Amino acid sequence: MTNTYHATPYDISATGFYFSSYDDYLAKAADHRNAYGQIVEEFEIQFIDGDAFALFDALEVTQATLSAWFDQFEGLDGDEARKAIYLASHEGCAMDQILEQLEDVYLFEGTATEYAESYIKETGLLDQIPENLRFYFDVEAFARDLQLGDDIAVIEIDERSFVVQR
Repeated sequence: MTNTYHATPYDISATGFYFSSYDDYLAKAADHRNAYGQIVEEFEIQFIDGDAFALFDALEVTQATLSAWFDQFEGLDGDEARKAIYLASHEGCAMDQILEQLEDVYLFEGTATEYAESYIKETGLLDQIPENLRFYFDVEAFARDLQLGDDIAVIEIDERSFVVQR
């Protein structure tokens, strides 16, 4: 699906315009004039319709970063987009740092307790404990400790929960 954007002039005597690509934006902005015939130079960039709103919002795309948005981020989807959202929203990474850090982020879809259960199973954490004592291990407390120790973070993107390990 093609995303639709709107360039809203800060000049109140000018109207805005819709665009869907950086070239489209440049062409329309180059000769955009206000009611007095003066060139409009500054715009607020708004996301109108499409699939990438959460990422656009997390990156806080502006007129100054619009080129980077179209060149590097608009095409991200799935886990890459969610990782970028996490890095921007929760780690405070700047746009120019996000792409090089995507591989450092591990996403698990589910709750912290589900992540802890999966982690315990995959690592064999309880294999050294006799089977009859394994039932006494508190997975929820372990998951809570992972969160409190900043080993994992729980985030919500598009009404879905993810556990992030960095």
